[in-house]
Amino acid sequence: MGTKQKIAVLGGGVGALSAAFYITEQPGWADRYEITVYQQGWRLGGKCASGHDMREGYGHRIYEHGLHIFGGFYYQAFDLLRRAYDALDRPDGHPNQGVWDAFTPEDEVTLVDNSDPNNPNDLWFVNMPANNELPGDDLRQPAVEEMITGLVALLIHYSPGSHNVHHSAIGPATPPETPLGTAFQHFKAFLTGTVESVEQAVEDEVAKVTTEIVLHQMIKMINEHAKSIRDMTTKTNALVPVERFLLSAFLVQTIIRGVAVDDVILKGYNSIDIYEFSDWLYQNALAVAKAFPEWGDPETRAKQLIDWAPIQSSYDYVFGFGDGGDTSKRTFAAGTALHSFLLLVLGYKGHFFWKMRGAMGDVVIAPLYLALKKRGVSFEFFSRITALNPDPHTAQIASIDYVRQVALADPATPYQPLIEVPIPGWPVDMPLEGWPAEPLWPQLKDGEALRAAHRDFEADHMGLPGAGDVPARLVLGTDFDLVVLGISVGGLKQVCASFPARLPQSNWGPMFGALTLTRTCAMQLWMTRTMDDLGCKGSNRTLAGSDQPYSAWSDMSHLLSRETWKGEVRPLSIAYFCGQIQGPQDGAPANQKAYDAAVTWLSTSSRIFWPRATSPTSHYGLDPKLIYDPAPGAPGDVLTRQYIRANTAPSDLYVQSPANSVFTRMDANQSGFANLFLAGDWTLNGLNSGCAEGAAISGARCAQAVAGTLVPLAS
Repeated sequence: MGTKQKIAVLGGGVGALSAAFYITEQPGWADRYEITVYQQGWRLGGKCASGHDMREGYGHRIYEHGLHIFGGFYYQAFDLLRRAYDALDRPDGHPNQGVWDAFTPEDEVTLVDNSDPNNPNDLWFVNMPANNELPGDDLRQPAVEEMITGLVALLIHYSPGSHNVHHSAIGPATPPETPLGTAFQHFKAFLTGTVESVEQAVEDEVAKVTTEIVLHQMIKMINEHAKSIRDMTTKTNALVPVERFLLSAFLVQTIIRGVAVDDVILKGYNSIDIYEFSDWLYQNALAVAKAFPEWGDPETRAKQLIDWAPIQSSYDYVFGFGDGGDTSKRTFAAGTALHSFLLLVLGYKGHFFWKMRGAMGDVVIAPLYLALKKRGVSFEFFSRITALNPDPHTAQIASIDYVRQVALADPATPYQPLIEVPIPGWPVDMPLEGWPAEPLWPQLKDGEALRAAHRDFEADHMGLPGAGDVPARLVLGTDFDLVVLGISVGGLKQVCASFPARLPQSNWGPMFGALTLTRTCAMQLWMTRTMDDLGCKGSNRTLAGSDQPYSAWSDMSHLLSRETWKGEVRPLSIAYFCGQIQGPQDGAPANQKAYDAAVTWLSTSSRIFWPRATSPTSHYGLDPKLIYDPAPGAPGDVLTRQYIRANTAPSDLYVQSPANSVFTRMDANQSGFANLFLAGDWTLNGLNSGCAEGAAISGARCAQAVAGTLVPLAS
């Protein structure tokens, strides 16, 4: 047996952890590799990090970086977690024994619809039908032609007047047995056959033209159906559902037209990433509207479409506005956006959303950490990477500079990062493993002094070096042989600052310029009344399309079962909010800005969602008695004792997907250095937008690259 290769995994987000985990899924990995993860601060998770407040009276309440919910199209992420939970083999009685114990489904979402100028901020309750599949069973993503046929099936099946319609519902389904449904089946069969012939003969122009003819016939078919719907006068077809169907039909026509004109079936989603999504939609919507002038002014209709709630909310989903949330500056590449939109609406398995029963750190990050520890992976916490140094003569990383942020109280004992959170109603000896909201100070040398000094190990970017930093270096051949780079783009601009000059023909420089970053903010409120009592229509939902900077929020009251509130007075509901926020403040000033923005947002917007909670005398519009106060009588307003934060650290910045940026992304094996492999949602991974699914796909591809089995992505 030869000497094992040492792998240094830099960063502890989903991309880095999934790369490490999938490497350990390879047969015989332990005979070939020694893996060490280097992480700044006391916890893993990156943008998905979370923590429990351990102060007396705070109920172990959960703090997140933002609103984290898994989509039903997170095939790779669920594959990752299903494997991790199986590896842990937790005992009966554990609160999160299996992966499906750790998630709760959500099929109901709400969009803020402003399409009717006479009815602004109308809440559109959308119920997505569940199906019998589970995310992770099949990792194959549906092809473009499957998505198009699914869109038409979705539209027709849920049109007003259909035998099984629910006006508020949209979702994948089988078309009804009507003449129109039969016609659609012919179109679907025709299209499928055409696509198969295209795959066999890419140069066959006749097949290409035939595909375009079929797609344009779909547009005409939908338009005729929309006309018949508009003429309906039955009592069951209220104006709003009909108008929403007509806009839905227009959106489907627009997408089909764009797919046909830009030959997306043959060329792939990436081919239209040269356009911004709203611009692409507008131009295609304009062309469709001009072909059917009886529907009104084409420009007005096209503008209405791109400002419509489903499109606006797709930008909220990916923090897709420029300048920290300026909704007039959209920045989402068309192909990436279209792919994400279709996967979200049509590609979900089981349920539309899957909410975590606990903090993301408890449900996602801790199981990965524990499974990796169980398999023998080492972790070096409080290790902040500062530079990767290429060899001047060979295409290798020769050394890695980092700092040890703190010394341990017992140098012989590795830092133990997790706490045990007792779960109400569960046996005392079956706590939930979670992350604290601050370091476990007794494990640190001079821990109490560091706590008193408010040492923030996750904010060292604000003043380099950080207080107490001790420089250190990892050397090729001694400390590592291979490197998995899982740090996000914001951090990479410092860590890999020398790469563009060292590799001028590589994508490092163009990527740093193309992948824009945005700050985000989060607000969590614990309320003394249920959502129903607050007047919330459609509780237990997630909402998108509200005003920035807290444009999306979700009823997270189910997490009360994962917090440890005591006494007669306790929270009865929880709401999580997130959105984009402008700079340039850091640290406490940035958090103050997020707080000030929360005051403004609550005073202007909260009454839309919680009409029974308003107060004309409160400077933030809510009755303060309805917000749970964990420390009554403490200085400051009760809102200051909720959780409000701005995410401004370099690795906390969300990586956007603007037009043309996909062409600068690098796959796991394209770093330009033979011993450096890439992981993170910022890589070229097929999804190419910021989310846990993109990070998990990237991590899986990184593990394949390390093993030499990576297959190039299709465009």
